[in-house]
Amino acid sequence: ERKEAERFYDEAQARAAAEEAARLGAGAVSDERKPKRESAPRLFDLTTLQREANRRFGFSAKTTLATAQSLYERHKALTYPRTDSSHLPEDYVANAKEVLGALADGHAAGPFAREALDKGMVDRAGKRVFDNAKVSDHFAIVPTGTLPPGLDDVERKVFDLVVRRFVAAFFPLAEFDETVRTTQVGPHAFRTAGKVLVVAGWRAVWGQEAEAEEDREKEGAATLPALGPADGDPARARVLGVEVRQDATKPPASYNEASLLGAMENAGKLVDDEALAEAMKERGLGTPATRAATIEGLLRQKYLERQGKELVPTAK
Repeated sequence: ERKEAERFYDEAQARAAAEEAARLGAGAVSDERKPKRESAPRLFDLTTLQREANRRFGFSAKTTLATAQSLYERHKALTYPRTDSSHLPEDYVANAKEVLGALADGHAAGPFAREALDKGMVDRAGKRVFDNAKVSDHFAIVPTGTLPPGLDDVERKVFDLVVRRFVAAFFPLAEFDETVRTTQVGPHAFRTAGKVLVVAGWRAVWGQEAEAEEDREKEGAATLPALGPADGDPARARVLGVEVRQDATKPPASYNEASLLGAMENAGKLVDDEALAEAMKERGLGTPATRAATIEGLLRQKYLERQGKELVPTAK
């Protein structure tokens, strides 16, 4: 188990350490690496699409549902959106190849779609993507191969999310090193945690900017540059500045729409009463089609209000 970064509980001590580190001006850098492999995320069902569109673009669940519905009905560009399945039927392999073929010639993610076809990735996908047991009335939300002209900005963003998720689903694992970098300046150790991407795999399709802001702020989520020969052997770093920060432990963050949808989907897991937990098992609150309306209803009746991206309860 890794030690937490040291904290000072006395300001004078912290300032003395900062001054000493600034005076010494350089430190030796060492990395502790743990290789990690990460498979592509599953295809979108409605809830995961709503959560991703909220995290990435701040769209409400209601907006995303209405947009996906219009891309399905009006533009014929997506499959039926009110689904809770994130898989495709096993006889959909030929369709999937056709859709990739259409995307290859007409979408920004086209080169990746072409690569998936050329390298036979669809035939290797197997149960990760095509699984009859995980498809009930409707299957995952995927592009149909129709590339609609004249989409508005919101439609384009939602369509693009679904396209990239679909293409990425066939790609191989992303490989990275979880890295804890220690810079030893005299007696003081400074710690930086992050990831060094080794093989992009599916992340090349999904794009690094896809990292949601709240994920980026978590310790260890940042992408670190790899150490190279130019950094010296052993590697050295210059101290450009040292900042003393006073902080307090924070209470859990307020829900935003993405995290509330996730909590609704998995609500049964938080119930202590065994009989109730059993009844809630694999159910959660509402269905993918009703959760957006439930949140909007609470906002309309002023039980909740939006403050920036957060949903905050009112006195009512």
